[in-house]
Order: sequence, then C-alpha cells, then structure tokens
Amino acid sequence: MRHWKLTLLAVCAVLGVGPATRAEVPEKLVVERTVAVGTAAVLRPSEVDVLGLPEWAFKRIEAKTALFYFAPACPHCQEVMPVVNALVKTDSMVWLGVASSRSTQVEIDAFIVKYKVDFPVIHDDSDASFANAVRARTTPSVYVVRPRKEPKADDPTYAVDLIELFSPFGRGMAGIFNIRANLSDPFVHFDDYQGPQVCGTCHQQEIRSWAITHHASAYRTLYTRERAQDMQCVGCHVTGMDEPSGFVLGDHGSPMRDVSCESCHGKGGPHNPDAAEKVDAVARCVECHDADHSVAFSPEKGLPHIDHFAANLLSDEDLRKRIVAIGNGEAPRPLLAFPEGPTVGQAACKNCHKDSHKQWRKSEHAQAMARLQPSEAERVECIRCHATPTAFGAGSDTTIAGYRTDESVGCESCHGAGGAHAESPTKENIVGLGSSCPECVIEAICTSCHTPKWDPGWELKKRMEAVRH
Repeated sequence: MRHWKLTLLAVCAVLGVGPATRAEVPEKLVVERTVAVGTAAVLRPSEVDVLGLPEWAFKRIEAKTALFYFAPACPHCQEVMPVVNALVKTDSMVWLGVASSRSTQVEIDAFIVKYKVDFPVIHDDSDASFANAVRARTTPSVYVVRPRKEPKADDPTYAVDLIELFSPFGRGMAGIFNIRANLSDPFVHFDDYQGPQVCGTCHQQEIRSWAITHHASAYRTLYTRERAQDMQCVGCHVTGMDEPSGFVLGDHGSPMRDVSCESCHGKGGPHNPDAAEKVDAVARCVECHDADHSVAFSPEKGLPHIDHFAANLLSDEDLRKRIVAIGNGEAPRPLLAFPEGPTVGQAACKNCHKDSHKQWRKSEHAQAMARLQPSEAERVECIRCHATPTAFGAGSDTTIAGYRTDESVGCESCHGAGGAHAESPTKENIVGLGSSCPECVIEAICTSCHTPKWDPGWELKKRMEAVRH
C-alpha cells in the first residue's frame, strides 16, 4: 500500500519528492538530468496491506471501493467535494462515504444535499469504530480497499485489502488518484488541467526546479498587492484562466494558481489523450511576456531562467533559501535586465525631454549620491542604487568607475541604455514603462533598489506621483 499525502508544493520541492511520503530526501546533489525520474515509483503496483473494518463497513465492500472519510462541517471536506464528484463519474471504482462519529445526522443530510453527494454515506458509530480501525488522523481522507483476495488465519476480523491511502485528500490529488486507479492506462483522464502537484509526482527534478522560479510565486505577487481580482493581471499569473478545470477568479487556494507546467505545456501536457498536436511551449512565452509587461523580452532571454533541471546543482539548504527568497520577493529578477549597451547620460535626454529633465533635476533621484555618507560613497554596493551605470549587460564595469556618480540616478537607471534612442528616437529602442501594468514592470524595477531593508516605507503610488513625467 502506498501512502499518498497532499503537502505544500514548496515542501515537496524542497524534499525532492512528489507527494509520496515514503520517498527519501537525497543527501547528495543530483547531477544527472533525468526526465520524469519518479515515473517508475508512481506507476508501480501497490504493496497491499491488510485492514480490519467494523462489521457494518465490511459488509459494504463487495468490489474495489474508495472510502471517503469526512466531517460535514470541515471546510476542507466541503472544498474537495467537486473533485470527489468528478472522480465518482470516472467509474473506476465504487465510492462510499463515511461521516465522522462527531457529525450529526442533520449535518450529514445537509452536506449530501448541498454538495450533491451521489454515493452512499454511512455514519461512523458513537465509538468511532471506523476511525479507530483505519487510524484516521485527518479529514478528508480516502482509503482504497477491496475484498481480501487471500485471507490468512492471522487476519483481523472483517479484513479487507488496503490498496491506497490518500491522507489528507486535497484538491490537487485528483490526477494522482486517477493515475493510481488506472495503472494500465494512467493518463486516460488527463484531458483536464491537473496542476503541478500531479506533474511533480513523476517529474521530480523538474518540479524542484520550477519551485525556484518566479513562475512558482506568480499569483502571490498579485495577492500580496491586492490585485488578485484584477482581470487585466490575473490571467498571466495563473494556469488555465477561464477554461474548464482551469483557474477561477478569486479562488486563492486553487491548484491552478501560479504559472505552472500546463501554462506552457498545455492542459494535461503531452499526456492529454485529446490533444491534436503538441503544444509549442516556447511560443506561449510571449502571450504574457509582451512589450507592455516585460523589459525587452525574448525567449532567448527567458528560457535559461526556467531550466527544468536547475535545482539539481543546489543543496537542499540552498534550495530552501532560494524558495524563501522567491516567496519574499528578495530573489534576483533577471528578466528585468535592460538591453545590453552603454548609457549616454542625462544630458543626452534633455534635448528632447526638457520638461521631464527639469522635473528630474528637482527629484530625490537627482540628489541620490549626495545622500550617501562619505564612507558609503566609496562602496560600490551603495553606489549601485545611487548612480546610473555606464553600461548594461555582459562585460559592464561593476567597480565604482562603472557608474555615473556625477548624475546620481538618471533617466537611464529606469529606462535603460538610451544611445540608440538618442540617435533615432522610437518607442521600440527604449524601455517606455507604460501604465498598462505597473505592478509587473515599474514597481519591479523600482524595488530592485527600494527594498524593504533599505526603504521600508516605500509605496508605489506615492513615489510614482513624485516622479511622474
């Protein structure tokens, strides 16, 4: 019997495993890049355990049966019912509900009606015989059992085979349940979105590597900024927005939050039995990373940062640190990098942008170097956020000489190298920072220096008004 447990995806990634709790944490770095390294374990037939049930439950087991142990008042049980109802419709096995002993019959009846329970439900007795027999720890849980094939003399009374245990049983477990229920055709039900928890059971190296990308916290960036209801933003921070089985607006606990595997590889990925052709994952990048929401994006610029095996070279501790940094918004954001090239200085901008230049002269940005103490003005780590680089990109000078300390934070600190734009002004050869999605671009650029550590009171709206031009 294999014990399947729904855990936080970040925890799974840190441990280097999918939801299977019996897998061991690797002690050494994984160098070999192996696609779907966990597949053999996921598709391996279970080792069957013996389970003794109360007589009243035992008499109900005539075929392979999923015992859904729940409490009607449990919010997690209520939340998972649409998933359970969908699994019932697959007809892969019989379903039987067992309500906890502390439930009242009134609560059970109301639950059955409200959540459209279409399978028999029995009430655990006052002694909690069922809960004690299965050693229930939490609700909801699912125990997959069948009549005992080869009874033995030392079997407990009313013994059945326990094939699978899903505890707790959460929304992201449906795909795993279907795989385990159909080992001869494991992807038969992959015509819907499955979620990263499901993908990660087989693709263990890949899911570890996904967890250290900004895609893995894409929805959190909206939620923490109170933009999770903004239709202009949400679609590019979740998976399958407005599609059947995809993300639903306002569902903050959805397995489809964040930009996960199926955002790039399509519903069910290459395992979708209904897919007419393979999805071009690279082509899907620009659906969200367009000119309004990215800084000079190209697939060539972005793909190295979603290496599916990047985590292989990180220790478990470094992996944890990276995931925490991603979640806290402290990790580097390489896609904010401006195009390579030398800067020309604020004087070159003044010729065309006189009013904006005059406003900049009065701003705190123009006085940034003056705010440093003498000792700080000799440290490049301080100057980095108080002066404009002389160039962006590979080979740029990272010493003090590589910064325009005479102009402080000039135009090109926010708009990138302006040489080509000064020579031939067009919207295509400068980073315009349009207003369509300031959370995605403007704030991200600003907070590369205005961090909680160095500017704890920083607020986008207030600062934007101060520098608007």
